[in-house]
Amino acid sequence: MRQSRVFVQQELGAGLRIELDRDTSHYLKNVLRLSLDATVVLFNGQGGEYQGTVVALGKSQVTIQLGRLEPIDRCSPVLIQLGLCVTKREAMDTAVQMATELGVSQIQPLYSNYTHVARQAAAKRAGHWQHIIYSACEQCGLNRPPVLRPVEELSDWMAQADADLKLIADPSGQANLLKLNATPASIAVLIGPEGGFSAQELVDAHQQGFIAVGLGPRILRAAHAPATVIGLLQARFGDLQHSLEGNEVDLGLDIVHIGD
Repeated sequence: MRQSRVFVQQELGAGLRIELDRDTSHYLKNVLRLSLDATVVLFNGQGGEYQGTVVALGKSQVTIQLGRLEPIDRCSPVLIQLGLCVTKREAMDTAVQMATELGVSQIQPLYSNYTHVARQAAAKRAGHWQHIIYSACEQCGLNRPPVLRPVEELSDWMAQADADLKLIADPSGQANLLKLNATPASIAVLIGPEGGFSAQELVDAHQQGFIAVGLGPRILRAAHAPATVIGLLQARFGDLQHSLEGNEVDLGLDIVHIGD
């Protein structure tokens, strides 16, 4: 059975006995339904994870005895900065969650010409997006959450984006992401909102050194495009490429063609 993982905003250390805050205690006790002597993995985003044991269950507080530090982060070897134009609520939530699970190092929400979410409303969503990031890290095993930046104007971010490789996802893009002749240590990738990018934004991106990459013959939803791009980047340059380097396996399947 997979062990439960919990993000805590507390200082952690081997051998410490810590009392969790009310919300985290409620989650462990009433949602995960952990009992005395149950084990749980705790991490605080500063690197590594700790094996913990439940040693006390109060009415509103859970106490954990921490074991040794496991210096595991599961971070990608390539730093991916995601410039993500703000989309409607559910689409943005999905994009942030999947980007985290796929190992980006930074998420930069952006306001573009075709963003249909009020600036003030977008800024107020920052706490919600941060919670999604922590939850995604609990699920995927990442111990260093990506940095969530404050909402910024697209033009300002493009002008200051600093990376070995800069990409913009565009249906008319001619570059093949899997055939880029590069070995970047850092990548900045830009994903548009539901309406895509304006013509002027595409021109500006080109002038700032962004390469337009296509994602195939079908138009992807704004919620799904980030996961597609990041997955391809990890397969081409990051830690997913090792999953593609195994030996060929003969599945022993006979392919039957209709009409033969």
